[in-house]
Amino acid sequence: MISKLRPEIKTILFYIIYFILFLTIRAVQPKSSPHIPNISDLFFLLSIPVSIIYSIILLYKYFKSGNKNYLNAIFVVTMLWIIFYNSLKLIY
Repeated sequence: MISKLRPEIKTILFYIIYFILFLTIRAVQPKSSPHIPNISDLFFLLSIPVSIIYSIILLYKYFKSGNKNYLNAIFVVTMLWIIFYNSLKLIY
């Protein structure tokens, strides 16, 4: 079922699940000291390399197949990061 979805929809679902997990972990986990990051901070910091690696995979699939949906998925990754970055102002 998931293999039949378009890459853009897979990307959106992936990031929605990822950031819902981040916010859930952040809400449930107690505050830590300023010198020791907690799990939600590490989860957030890992989202940056995950996005870069995922974009490289999408770019490779785009050049290999020529399917424009993979290029659109890369644009979706960029758009989601812009939205998430702007929403961080409301969270913190």
